[in-house]
Amino acid sequence: MMKTDKKCTPKSVAGILSAVVVAIGGCLAFCACGEKPNSGKPDVPPDPPKVAVNNDYMNPIYPLHNGEKKPLYTADPYAIRGDDGKFYMYCTQTETYTDDSALAPTFKRGPIFVSDDCVNWTYKADVFQSYTPDWGAEGAGVWAPTVLKVGDYYNYYYSYSGGNYDNPEIGIGVARSQTPYGPWTHYGKLFNSGEIGVVNSIDPHVLYDNGKLYMVFGSYGGLITLVELEADGLSLKGGLDNQRENKVALAGFETYAMENYEASIILERDGKYYLFLSTGTTLSGLKSTYRVVVATSDSITGPYKDSKGRDMFGPNRGDYVVAPSMAGAMGVGHMCLIEDDIGDIWMLYHGYDTQADKNKEWRVLYLDKLIWGENGLPEVEDKHASNHEIKHGPYINALEQ
Repeated sequence: MMKTDKKCTPKSVAGILSAVVVAIGGCLAFCACGEKPNSGKPDVPPDPPKVAVNNDYMNPIYPLHNGEKKPLYTADPYAIRGDDGKFYMYCTQTETYTDDSALAPTFKRGPIFVSDDCVNWTYKADVFQSYTPDWGAEGAGVWAPTVLKVGDYYNYYYSYSGGNYDNPEIGIGVARSQTPYGPWTHYGKLFNSGEIGVVNSIDPHVLYDNGKLYMVFGSYGGLITLVELEADGLSLKGGLDNQRENKVALAGFETYAMENYEASIILERDGKYYLFLSTGTTLSGLKSTYRVVVATSDSITGPYKDSKGRDMFGPNRGDYVVAPSMAGAMGVGHMCLIEDDIGDIWMLYHGYDTQADKNKEWRVLYLDKLIWGENGLPEVEDKHASNHEIKHGPYINALEQ
């Protein structure tokens, strides 16, 4: 009880008792009717959440050719928004229609697609238009790129992989451009598995945290690993030897198993770090168990744990973000995140369309919004891909105003 220097006179005691009776009466009245006393102000319902009414979409998303969706093998998508407001998407090497007059698709190592709405994509350019990698494993291919604006340039990081997963020449390369679509200056190899001491060094993701530039990478057979880059993103901070000695393992185990992890993405949100990982079988078509899981940490360097308190250094851990479903899509994973104009976060990823009439063995593009579940963790609606149903897409101011 709060102390006072004044003495309680009989008059003041009576006043206090009167106030208490009034307060109790008000409480009883509130409890009896189940409503708060009328403040005199009308109840104002909360504003409904904004949704895009002019940007509907339906999964799977295929790039446009002659104004129509054209099925395309689109594995390992990564999208950014350029300074021009447009969206740019990159993916693993594939065959694509390069323009409306093309009668057949053309093989491209580094295809780039552009979109005004993150829904309708058209082919724009090829990162490797004038360069063929002259390093890496024999027969290597360009897989799973990521792009980030670093200073005045867009840096394009790619996996150059071929042969066995434990080939020490598998690695990550880098190029850069003053636009998201080129022309590109190629710097070749950033590092390979043997040099950095991480088996299967592919699937790079690059991000800023507290002014530092980091890369997280790794795949089946090795550990998900974090290293720091120099300010221009074109080399390892302090050199290769420094990062080899100071790299940080975040997840995985050194066994080649489909229960291991790959395709890591780190998102910082409200001071918490979310590590998204893909796991499961990837190339088994409609039998693929590929899925995305998530774990959290208070630091970019970890430790990352799932809702059960388990770290990510063992199999079958993490909380589901999207899971395979015959009612939706199978083999869902290798995702990226993109933010729309009202701050909603969308996930682009690949999967196998369970309702496809043909090309059932193709990994194709999916888009779904992340929601934050009751446990505070991100997931797509029902934790399954939407498929062949019309949904409201990303909110783009230019389309809605």
